[in-house]
Amino acid sequence: MENSILIFVRRSPADKKECFGENSKVLSYPWVNGNMSGMDIPAILDKAHHLMKVGRYDDAISLYDKVLEVNGNNTVALENKGKIYYYLGRHEDAMTCYDKAIAINPDLITVWFEKGYTLRKIHRYEESIICFEHALAIDPEYTFALANKGYSLNELGRYAEAIKCFDAILETSPNNIRAMTSKGIALRELGRNEEAVSYFDKAIGFNPINSFVWYNKAIALRNLGRSKEADEAIKVVNFPQGTGKR
Repeated sequence: MENSILIFVRRSPADKKECFGENSKVLSYPWVNGNMSGMDIPAILDKAHHLMKVGRYDDAISLYDKVLEVNGNNTVALENKGKIYYYLGRHEDAMTCYDKAIAINPDLITVWFEKGYTLRKIHRYEESIICFEHALAIDPEYTFALANKGYSLNELGRYAEAIKCFDAILETSPNNIRAMTSKGIALRELGRNEEAVSYFDKAIGFNPINSFVWYNKAIALRNLGRSKEADEAIKVVNFPQGTGKR
């Protein structure tokens, strides 16, 4: 049992030694015979967070549910339970958790973002934008919300609006590769292929083997009739480590 981690009902130190040995790491949570009124909520949340980080999702959910049995308004438990459901692909369940947390506290910026991110991943772009805008109303410089709003706008073909999001990011983070690339995509879709190539080149300058950037650059080059350069770019996509060589 050396270095084991266990959830243990409160007992005396002697009982713990007798049951698990001197070297066991025992986590003691104060609920006994179903009575959880005196449970150590912060300790349980910490343990659940650790379990979530190491991928023990069912165990983490069990602990979050214990917390919510005692306090159904615990937004930390609701938010993290929502994250786990997202990781498990249970998107509707995730959003149910996020909605409950937001109903309790509408100023939870990360919950607005996480709900928006979930919606974007299941291609509900209009709804995702509404969530990102709620987050940005709380903090207009929240980069993750700005970026994801821009990605959703790109998916909807609202390229001029998307560019405004990426420009706002690049004003404060001029080396942000994803913002450069996404702005390049928007410019290309607006027919501004030369400008698009310039942004793809900036991004490649920071990461010369980013296949996604090279691929999008190749499309812009082909749009410009620069087929030979486009073919060279595709070689990098296919063989990024060898700059096009087998």
